Amino acid sequence: MTDARYSATKSRTQGRSAWTLTFRHPLRRDDEGRPGVKVRRGLGTSDESSADALVKEMNTLLGDESYWNITERPRAEQHFSRAVVRAFYEPMESPAPADPTAIRDGEMPLPDADDGYSRVLFIGTTGTGKTSLLRHLIGSHPKTDRFPSTSANKTTIADIEVITSPGDFEAVVTFFPRRLIRTYIYESVLEACKTAWGGGSDDQVVRDLLNHKDQRFRLSYLLGDWAPSNQVPDEGDWDEATEDEDSKDEPDPGSFPTTEERSATQRDLGTYLKEIRDLADSADAQLSHDLGEHLKKLSGDEQEAAIALLLERVEKLPGFSELAKTIFDRVLSCFDYLKEGKLTKRSGWPEKWMFSDSDRDDFLRQIRWFSSNHFKVWGRLLTPLVQGIRVKGPLAPDFMDKVPRLVLIDGEGLGHTPESVVNVSTHYTSRYRSVDVILLVDNAKQPMQAAALSVLRSVATSGHQEKLAIAFTHFDAVKGDNLRGFPAKRDHVVGSVKSALNSLRDLGDVVSGLERRIDRRCFMLGWLDRPTTKIPAGARKQLADLAGCFAAAIAPTTPPEARPLYDPAGLSFAVQSAAGDFHSLWNARLGYRHRDGVSQEHWARIKALTRRVELRMDNYEYKHLMPVAELIGRLQEAISRFLDAPARWDPPAKSGDESTTAVNRIRTEVNNTLHSFAMERIVERHLTEWTQAHRYAGRGSTRKRALELRGIYGAAAPIPGVELSEAASAFLGEVRQLVGRAIRKGGGDLVLHEE
Repeated sequence: MTDARYSATKSRTQGRSAWTLTFRHPLRRDDEGRPGVKVRRGLGTSDESSADALVKEMNTLLGDESYWNITERPRAEQHFSRAVVRAFYEPMESPAPADPTAIRDGEMPLPDADDGYSRVLFIGTTGTGKTSLLRHLIGSHPKTDRFPSTSANKTTIADIEVITSPGDFEAVVTFFPRRLIRTYIYESVLEACKTAWGGGSDDQVVRDLLNHKDQRFRLSYLLGDWAPSNQVPDEGDWDEATEDEDSKDEPDPGSFPTTEERSATQRDLGTYLKEIRDLADSADAQLSHDLGEHLKKLSGDEQEAAIALLLERVEKLPGFSELAKTIFDRVLSCFDYLKEGKLTKRSGWPEKWMFSDSDRDDFLRQIRWFSSNHFKVWGRLLTPLVQGIRVKGPLAPDFMDKVPRLVLIDGEGLGHTPESVVNVSTHYTSRYRSVDVILLVDNAKQPMQAAALSVLRSVATSGHQEKLAIAFTHFDAVKGDNLRGFPAKRDHVVGSVKSALNSLRDLGDVVSGLERRIDRRCFMLGWLDRPTTKIPAGARKQLADLAGCFAAAIAPTTPPEARPLYDPAGLSFAVQSAAGDFHSLWNARLGYRHRDGVSQEHWARIKALTRRVELRMDNYEYKHLMPVAELIGRLQEAISRFLDAPARWDPPAKSGDESTTAVNRIRTEVNNTLHSFAMERIVERHLTEWTQAHRYAGRGSTRKRALELRGIYGAAAPIPGVELSEAASAFLGEVRQLVGRAIRKGGGDLVLHEE
């Protein structure tokens, strides 16, 4: 039976004769993130008996969960009136929030090879020095400019896109959607309540409130920091430049929070702290009464279950949503500090900010509101809300005489995960096709760890290996008694790449193509924390060579004449292997099977993933849990091995390089279509199930959620066997069609059988 709140009523606006249908939609959330958004639709009739009949139909539909999926609309149209069907299904088809990248494209398009520009995508593990390298490539001084920001912690969250171009400086900044920010605030408050319940000190509770546990969202930047002694820190200089440094960027004194603002911050945080402790105590008292046992006396698995119940109870308390809304309103008020540029809002939430200036220093001073992480400006920074920053201007590197034509794209670093299975987010892989260089930035001191290997796998099997270049940072830290001089040190680092490629032999012949090209596309960089003018000449030459690699990437190439022909019969084994590996991974995470190197996931992470899928946020990913990316990866690798073995060639390839290029063209086409295919199979067809998985609560909810997810994966990627089920046959058929189209579009063809 459905919840009683999901029922429809009719009403009539005063002075109008037509009836209106009102109900709460079971699959949509309101702007506060609460389930059951209120829907009002005209019934198109003034006859009360007709309106009553339509209300009855809607209540029937609301009472039958088998209809709660967008794919069930054709069936609903056979049993319900058109007005009822439209009222229920159209809210499910409403357009997703505006794409921030598309907004930036509309205001400042990224030039491409047709315009003479090379597009470069930076990718690498957090802390390898991607942003420090970007600074050198755009001539940004680490002390006087400080753009983009760097630190020892995870810093770059937003996409930072730089177009090097003569003329004035321009910027367009876009923001994360309102719903995502609300979710981060909810999760931060819940984590603080958990800490308070566990006996955490005031400092610990406020710390967990101000710093989201996955380090992607920091309320401290927006609200200000917690100072237990209530002593306001000295204002100091925004850029921390010392007297012996040539600092030409004296910040506006108005950039810093005033003494009154800092005092208000302490009062507000103190109020939040008290409310958090009250929420934790109230939930604890209620649950202890309901269970007949004090929660804190439980231990082990029982206490884990108790914590889950506690947080569910906290969310239901009136004070929780009130506190979250108060914090959200305070976050929104940070935009009031913006005095320059043009801020555009959509439905009350900031959508974009635009600014231009002919003066470089003034321009960077304004951009820092959206990119800085300096603690002395906490309380006014907008950095955690920013999804993307696109800037254009004469941002030339110091080691080049003229402004190169480059589009440099930096973003969040790959995470560190103990899992043996590491995947690359679709946020990156979906951009492979639109860039000319995929620049893997890695640490020369500890090269080719798990995340870097995952990039090699992803690039190789997606057909984009000719775009790959590797920039090894911290080369100045490579030392050893047997490593004398640059050649020996370079050979040592490049040797790690060759060893890594050797470990990827399971991918098939695609590795050989990478081996033939990679040596000349490795660059050794060091001393990136210094200004470019103060690093050794050899390091500057490597930077110049890297820039030359970018320019050469858009040189025209001759398409291969070789044409591979494939027998689609062999594809069945590839799909079986991919689906089996995908199920093995998720069965281990959900606790159904053992798999070496993969641990059962904590219930909180699984729930966080279901929340992000239900709300269509964060690329449908949470930390290393990436169901769409993981299905893409498994299929891509299996199909790549299939493509390595054409039935024949017509005409044949003249060399290994030509055959590799010909097959890579097809791999690229497969990769281009796999993203939408996996999204449809994993997410779009199962939004009802993802919603249900997130909403399970109370005792046994972890097991129910795991069962729901297992059902989703089983339906999304059924494993083809000797005897094909209807679902597996349909899945296999869709993959065959996808690959067949990619083969023909990439210059190959299919053969039915061999003589």
